[in-house]
Amino acid sequence: MYEDRPKTPSEVKRRLRQHARFGCCRCGLPIYQYHHIVPYSEDQHFRVEDMMLLCPLCHDMATKGVFSDTQQREIQDAPFNVRKGLAGGMLHTRQNYCAVLAGGVLLVGEGPVIIADGEPLLTLSPDEAGHVKISMTLRDRDGNLIALIEDNEWLSGDARVWDMEADHQKLVVRSAANQVALNLNMKGEPAHLRAKFWHAGYMVDLRGIGIRVNGTDAGQQISEGLAFAGMALDLNTEIPRVQLMPQLKNAFTISEPDPLKRLKKTVDAWQRLKSEERDSAGQR
Repeated sequence: MYEDRPKTPSEVKRRLRQHARFGCCRCGLPIYQYHHIVPYSEDQHFRVEDMMLLCPLCHDMATKGVFSDTQQREIQDAPFNVRKGLAGGMLHTRQNYCAVLAGGVLLVGEGPVIIADGEPLLTLSPDEAGHVKISMTLRDRDGNLIALIEDNEWLSGDARVWDMEADHQKLVVRSAANQVALNLNMKGEPAHLRAKFWHAGYMVDLRGIGIRVNGTDAGQQISEGLAFAGMALDLNTEIPRVQLMPQLKNAFTISEPDPLKRLKKTVDAWQRLKSEERDSAGQR
């Protein structure tokens, strides 16, 4: 449908995100697309005043004429997150890093959370303002790509087969069959993540506690009382097992039985890693 259309300019995207406070203008959902109120097919433009941020489901409704021009302008003029007073949008953290419990494993850092044979399946990247950017690759059991999200922008996949909901700092993505693909709760620190991803015929299930691959415990080597700074969970399908993959040089493993102390020590370790990385970059 949009194969021949130029990409929306980065500056236009930035202004639209800021205007909508990083969520759908109609419902606030932090997964979105860039909608032309004045259809691109009628006027090939990227005018900020004639565009707005909409989630894939609201975007589908708008392109099918569910909303009149007047209704679209009303939605654009008073974005959901502005009306609700959400300065940072629905998905927001007070830190410029992610501390997340994934399958009961504490990971602190930024970037990939789970990788499969070198392919990132889920990436969480907060910026300096605390807006959390999500990139996610969702496949079915046969390996077919069914949804692709890059930095919160829904790039491909039929949005009608998905059910997405957000509540301030919580995002849930389900398939139409009520299967949860992602449940990310960022209301506390650390954030809690539950997710299910298919890769090469393997289903990785990050539960509240435990990591399973095709129904079998696959994280035995990740012991309780440990936390990891600058690392990601990595599915190795040759074993198959979920292992830890360093994302930065000198990544840390923290051993601490007390959960609060474990979190603080891991955050401190991450901040040292980032400081060392900045110093190293400055010397080059």
